[in-house]
Amino acid sequence: MKTFLYFFFIFHSILLLAQKEQAAKDIANGVEWKSFEEVNKLFMNKQKPVLIFIYDEDNDSSQIMLDSVFALEEVANYVNVLYYPIKLEVNSKDTLTFFDGNKYANTNGTHNLAKKLSGGATIIPSTVIFSKEAVGTVYPGFKDRDHIFPILIYYAENTYKTTNYEDFEKYYFKTYPPGRKQIMTRVLVKWKSMEEAFELNKKVPKKIFVNIYNNYNISCTIMRLKTYNNPKIANYLNNNFYCVNIDSKTKDTIKVADQQYINEGAAHGYHQLPIAFLNGKMVFPAFLFFDDEFKFLDKKQEYMTPEEFEPIIKFVGSNAYKKQKWDVYLKSFKSEFVEE
Repeated sequence: MKTFLYFFFIFHSILLLAQKEQAAKDIANGVEWKSFEEVNKLFMNKQKPVLIFIYDEDNDSSQIMLDSVFALEEVANYVNVLYYPIKLEVNSKDTLTFFDGNKYANTNGTHNLAKKLSGGATIIPSTVIFSKEAVGTVYPGFKDRDHIFPILIYYAENTYKTTNYEDFEKYYFKTYPPGRKQIMTRVLVKWKSMEEAFELNKKVPKKIFVNIYNNYNISCTIMRLKTYNNPKIANYLNNNFYCVNIDSKTKDTIKVADQQYINEGAAHGYHQLPIAFLNGKMVFPAFLFFDDEFKFLDKKQEYMTPEEFEPIIKFVGSNAYKKQKWDVYLKSFKSEFVEE
């Protein structure tokens, strides 16, 4: 029996180690690279900027960008949500069909599509960005985390339509000096900590909206960027709620009333407070509503567009929930919000 238990614990330890190693690999390969064929179909259906990373497997700068820049969680999340990303190995022997329908091959050591995209003088690595209008621009050379973000933001947030890149980059670095954590987009919701919301509620009572997110869940990021950050949604949230944003795996100690919640460092990585709020069902996106006395009202654990989210916040924010059933309210609801 002792022998069995010994081998069981050894096996269990090995299994946990393998799971951790796999999780690390998943993070390290965070960008969801696609093929030219996939992106061509996706772009026809919905226009997003396209990122093409031209690299050489034997080039150190290329590998550093793949392993230490695009592998960063904040970079990968931004690229996955707002771009169609493609990798192109400069020595690839594959015949590739470009967006113009033409086929390109490798005829003399360097792939002809890499030459075309980089304007003939292929500098490795190079990052090529195609705007939503399918206009391409090459950014040659190695880009670290601080220098890839202004390029990504410039196209993802449509700044290229009004400002040349050199001017944008200059003011970008005045706002975000290298090394400072990137704010992925202009945040319109006035997010508070749980402690701040409680203190404000003592002076001016308001309902409390709590968003719990997981950085590894792409739809969480989409909701934060496109649903909560819709100007009219954000305005309604700010006027009718104290809004709290909680990372499900935060290391912070959070105080609610007289009780403190911590991250115990368990294998799953989740903080005690999100576990308590979600009753251990860690499904994301997730958000909760509390009244002005911090009594629980409702909880949702699903992705929602601005149009789907609007009637819910108005149902709670207008106090309609005190007078009507949800189904009755929804039948007579008239939207006043327009998705940006």
